Amino acid sequence: MNRVAIVATTIFLIAVVELVTFGKVPGALLPVAAVPLALAMIQLTLGLRRRAEVEADEPADDMENGPAEMLYRWQARAQMLADRAEGTRADWDRHLRPLLAKEFELSTGLRVAKNRRATEAAGILQFGPELWRWVDPANSALRDQTSRAPGRAALDEILRRLQGM
Repeated sequence: MNRVAIVATTIFLIAVVELVTFGKVPGALLPVAAVPLALAMIQLTLGLRRRAEVEADEPADDMENGPAEMLYRWQARAQMLADRAEGTRADWDRHLRPLLAKEFELSTGLRVAKNRRATEAAGILQFGPELWRWVDPANSALRDQTSRAPGRAALDEILRRLQGM
């Protein structure tokens, strides 16, 4: 049954029950009103059984979000981020710099918003002035489509130094 038929049947049943309740229609009409209700209940029961059978016949896809799928997604994301290292400075600033800056904040426990000078000093100490400029969240140029990103070698060195913390 479609929604219109269900709504129409419901309105009809409510009207008949109200008429019988107020005594305007004889009580013999009440069983007639029960027929559409019974049909609707049968239709609902059969539909639910069919749906349960279809779901039981489908193979369980437990590996959809399993370890292999998670590893595949991680590798694809890592490859995409590594490719950004060879792009423009805007690509680096938009995709890599926020991740690297967040990892730096998490590894040092310093928050840029709280103490900018201490974070900058720790960054220069950790990465050196040349690499820090590619991690520093304040050194972002999101619209610079002409300059090149530092490349994979710089990304590898930044990641190596982050691991060494």
